[in-house]
Amino acid sequence: MNHLRKRQPLFQLIDRNMVDTSWNGIGMTLVVDQSVSMPQTPNGTTVFGWANQATLNNAGTLALTSGGSAPTSLDAPALAAQPGVLMANWNANNLNVTNISPNAQTPIWISLYGPGIPGQTSMTLKTDGTALGLATAQSAMATALPQYMRLYLTGTSPKLCIFAIIGGPTDVSGNNGYVIAVNASATTGPGTGMAPPPGYYATTTGNAYAFPFNWGSSKIYVVNMSPVTSSSAQVALSPL
Repeated sequence: MNHLRKRQPLFQLIDRNMVDTSWNGIGMTLVVDQSVSMPQTPNGTTVFGWANQATLNNAGTLALTSGGSAPTSLDAPALAAQPGVLMANWNANNLNVTNISPNAQTPIWISLYGPGIPGQTSMTLKTDGTALGLATAQSAMATALPQYMRLYLTGTSPKLCIFAIIGGPTDVSGNNGYVIAVNASATTGPGTGMAPPPGYYATTTGNAYAFPFNWGSSKIYVVNMSPVTSSSAQVALSPL
């Protein structure tokens, strides 16, 4: 059976089949032509993640719209082992996401995380090195001490585990987030000589990653944004 469909113009597909008008960013799967909407995003950095869940070799596409902006298209490669990530500040506007893939058998998992998103509650992370378990979609926050500190990220199984960290000064793009994958297919990022995948700060084939920083007495946010097939993780924050 041929699941390819005659495509309609992009603007006729976006937001046509809204399945959640108050999406809180927690990971969910959109089938083709389905949309979700977050009525208001934070006025700060957020991390959007997506992964093609098709079991066949079907490449997919998402369309993102916010405020009155033109749609942004995101490719969702077929059979990809690692989710795509997009770091952005949507400036307190709404955010709509639509699966506009050409093949009807192309479900895509999506998520959006960041401090201040309605419906997401963060646990308290201690600063004395006490480990805190984070299941997929769980987050934690702490107030860092005014000195160098280390955030230690651990995947508790051999499966891919993805962490997003938000905090500290903004970069030239206006964002202050870092996405790190453990149990990944390659080791990339600072100190490795290998560029990380788009949107990522670092990846490692090991099951743990140490992230040192000195942001003064400021907030730090960390979330386990792994796909739903991944297992739980642990984070620990301690002074150096």
